[in-house]
Amino acid sequence: MAGEKKPHETLKERFDDFKADVDVHKAEHQEKDAIKDVERAAKHDAKSDVDLDKAADNVDKAIEREAEAKEG
Repeated sequence: MAGEKKPHETLKERFDDFKADVDVHKAEHQEKDAIKDVERAAKHDAKSDVDLDKAADNVDKAIEREAEAKEG
């Protein structure tokens, strides 16, 4: 009988295993969410770069128009 486990010990071990599986599952989802957040940030950063380029082009055009207006 010394080698046998009591039913509540076996149940506790099963619960601990289940809890560990849940923790692993949660960690996997958190990792996926973190990757999605990084991808969103990268897309936002790229969009910001495009917006800055457009704004710089608009400033250049405005300066050219202002120079043309002063000449004309």
